[in-house]
Amino acid sequence: MSFTAYIDGQYGTTGLQIHERLGAHPDIEVLSIDQERKKDPELRKEFLNKADVVFLCLPDDASRQAVALIDNPKTVIIDASTAFRINPDWVYGIPELAGNRDKIKKSNRIANPGCYPTGMILLVRPLVESGLLPTSYPLVVSAITGYSGGGTAMISDYESKVGDDLSDAAARLKNLDLNHKHLPEMQQLTGLDYAPVFVPTVGSFSQGMLVSVALHAHLLKGSAQDIHGMLTRAYASEAFVKVLPLNDESQLDEGFLKPTACNATNSIELFVYESEGRIYLVARLDNLGKGASGAAVQNMNCRLGLSETTGLTCI
Repeated sequence: MSFTAYIDGQYGTTGLQIHERLGAHPDIEVLSIDQERKKDPELRKEFLNKADVVFLCLPDDASRQAVALIDNPKTVIIDASTAFRINPDWVYGIPELAGNRDKIKKSNRIANPGCYPTGMILLVRPLVESGLLPTSYPLVVSAITGYSGGGTAMISDYESKVGDDLSDAAARLKNLDLNHKHLPEMQQLTGLDYAPVFVPTVGSFSQGMLVSVALHAHLLKGSAQDIHGMLTRAYASEAFVKVLPLNDESQLDEGFLKPTACNATNSIELFVYESEGRIYLVARLDNLGKGASGAAVQNMNCRLGLSETTGLTCI
């Protein structure tokens, strides 16, 4: 059985990558509006309502407006903005979370997760649910990402510097107001009492991401071994999640953990490092793959009853 899909915002970074993945998908026909007619409101509404699946790759307000145009109760909406991620009428799109896959299969409103929260939530939620990590823990989350995560404006900014001295842009802290837009989903989807302190770093590379969480064993209800075991059990049957051995050094390049090893895949790798009661958790993923377009296609596959790996690559 084949299905139709329409990408609203197909010329943005996420939309283009969804389009590329769907182009190789054996069960999906992509519906497109000609470039010169893409702003025709009636035609846009027609496509939003006739497709089996609609991907919204738009700013928050534009996503809300697009959803208001959809009156076909059978249309499945997968929204890539932050507009609906903590909305109780929408399902958060990480199938690997306990109980979430069945919810996605039954919902026509799926909020695609953010790239940073994907790594953080997959690391933290099993620990909170098991009681290993107290809900009151004062969590600090760090991350480094390729500049493609900042959208077309940031991509243009970095790529305009190619050939020039990139030292000023090699690694730049972002969101030092400490009010990153992903904080609400980070807190709600993990069950923490307080939003974490989160400041990401943008690096002078295009794709790839490391998301990390530092923990102190004396504040936990278990050890690093317990954490590693919990993560291993939680994702043992998941095609896209790989938990590396405790204190794994096989992925280190002269002592460095590269953020780009999962690029062009929908995989996410989880690491646990420990020394003398200090614990460091790391998630590695492609910010445009499992962190955006790959996750959207995986959610579509899940909702339509297709194999979740169809059209996607895993390590």
